[in-house]
Amino acid sequence: MSFDNPYQAPQTDAAIQAEFADGGLWQSGKLLVMRKDAQLPPRCIKSNEPTDRRLKRNLVWHHPAVYLALLANLLIYAILALCLQKKATIHIGLTDAWFWKRRRAILIGWGSVFLSIGLFIVAAIGLDSNDSFGWLMLIAAIWFLVGIIYGLMASRMVTATRIDDTYVWLKGVNREFLADLPYWPN
Repeated sequence: MSFDNPYQAPQTDAAIQAEFADGGLWQSGKLLVMRKDAQLPPRCIKSNEPTDRRLKRNLVWHHPAVYLALLANLLIYAILALCLQKKATIHIGLTDAWFWKRRRAILIGWGSVFLSIGLFIVAAIGLDSNDSFGWLMLIAAIWFLVGIIYGLMASRMVTATRIDDTYVWLKGVNREFLADLPYWPN
């Protein structure tokens, strides 16, 4: 008679654990921790399905306290952010479905930007004949900003929550992908 403890922490398959034991990849809660020089396995980082498609990501991060410089001046913030930023380049695996979701978000973002510029021009031309075109210009400006923000946010596959000289912490990774990794020892 075998006894299964329902309160026991989930165990990862020993073969998968051995694959990543020295690969420089760990899980820390909902985050993926990896060495800057580590190679991710040939699996989609969003769906955990096998894939051969890779997407190069140049990640940049700075400490959140640097945002306090925005209270003083945008130029001071920009200088501090450039001086204090940490960088990492990783290659993430994406299935065709996730690649096209990302591509579609980029196209929707750019399409919104170009259409809002066209709408703004039409509204500016029509402003001489009717004052209601001012509202159309405002709608075009808001649509422009929404298009940019949507394109940037929806096309982002992973986000760096921290980067130091050796390691990168990533948010947005599939839970099943993380479940196969050993726990971060620190």
